[in-house]
Order: sequence, then structure tokens, then C-alpha cells
Amino acid sequence: MQIAVLSNVHGNLPALVNAISEIEKLKEEGRKIDKVYILGLLGYFPYPKKVVELVKNSENIHAVRGKYDHLIARWNEIELDEELPKFLVDVINWNWKELSELRSWLRNEVPAFLVENFGNNKFLFVYGDPFNPVNGEILPKKSTSYYEQYTSPLKYDLIAVSSKEPFIAETKYGKVVCVGSAGFSYRGNKPVFSVIDTKTTDISFFEFEFSKKIVEDKIREVGLPEEVVGILYRGD
Repeated sequence: MQIAVLSNVHGNLPALVNAISEIEKLKEEGRKIDKVYILGLLGYFPYPKKVVELVKNSENIHAVRGKYDHLIARWNEIELDEELPKFLVDVINWNWKELSELRSWLRNEVPAFLVENFGNNKFLFVYGDPFNPVNGEILPKKSTSYYEQYTSPLKYDLIAVSSKEPFIAETKYGKVVCVGSAGFSYRGNKPVFSVIDTKTTDISFFEFEFSKKIVEDKIREVGLPEEVVGILYRGD
């Protein structure tokens, strides 16, 4: 059995649809991909309701809440631990209003992390730092000891986390895979998702494309801040 994992969708419907389409092509080519996991659904881009509806109505797509999902779901009741840039406050406020009655699904039905047993292998799916799932972050391209602080105490065979760029860390206790960004291009790289063999824990990364112009036009149509267009093209 194989699974696909995406992260940082950020409410980008065209990117999500195209990633799923690429996964379906891989299945037609013989890959036995039974489930899709998404680490972080919403954020910068202007399709929150359609992204939530797509995932909510799917039987084989499973999501964990990301930092912006958490903020959007509880925007009217939380006190921020940090001061956010004004453009980001405007983006989250717009998402909160746009999502409307679907906020309760995001708040109550999307967990901060998922644990799955695949035969003898135990996987953890989490947006950020397993000890701080919503606000923490695991960074790519660090020393082995950096990743062992997670794999040693947690005893998972594989930990899948969100990241802007794809990366695999192997330790004697298990693997950490930073699955890359699906919702935007990071520093000129293409959007990416991962496919993981649940028996061997082998990991492959697949790049794909989506129309940034369509997303850009939608950003401007709904009146989101201009900074969001820059994030769409550069990822930071």
C-alpha cells in the first residue's frame, strides 16, 4: 500500500485539484495509492470553502490542522501569542468570514495530528513540531541529531511534517519526511507532493503544475492583499 502526502495547500483549489489529478495518474500507472493526507488546508489563497468542501466530502482524503487552519477556525475567540503582519490579519479575517458555517467542521473534525498503523509501521502526520503541532516547525537539512530529538522519544517509524521544500531525514529510530509545498512555488521550485510506501517507508517526491495566473486573478477579484500574490510566486 502507498499513500500520498501534501502540505501547505493554503486554500489553493487549483493546486489541490491538480495534485489529486497527478495522484490519479500515478494510480493508473500501477501505484497502489489508497489514501491522501493533507498537512494544513487553508491560509493565503482565496478558495477556502471549495477546498474544505472537497476534503470534507472525500472518503480517502484525510487532513490535519495547520497553523492557519487553527487561527481561521477560532479567529473570533483566540488571543494571539504573536503580533501578525497586517496583511496576514486581513487574510485570516477574510478566510474566517468566507468559511462561514464550515468553520465548525474545521474546528471539530480536523485534528492537530493523526497516528496511523500500517502493518508493523506506525506513522505520525502533523503540520509542525510534534510537541507543538500547530505553532512549531521542523526544519529541513539539519543534522541527524536534530531529527533524533523527535524520532527517539516518539517511537514512530515515520513522521510526516509540512515544509516549504521536500527533504528526508533518516535516523536509527525512524524517518522524518518534510513533504514540501503544494499550494505555492518556493523560491522557483515547482509545487510538490510525496508518495510513501507504507511497508518499506520508501519516499518519492513528485512535482506538478497549476495555473498561477488563475489564482492571481482570483486573489485580486476577492480583494486579498497584494502581498499574497508575491507569496503565490515566491513562497516567502
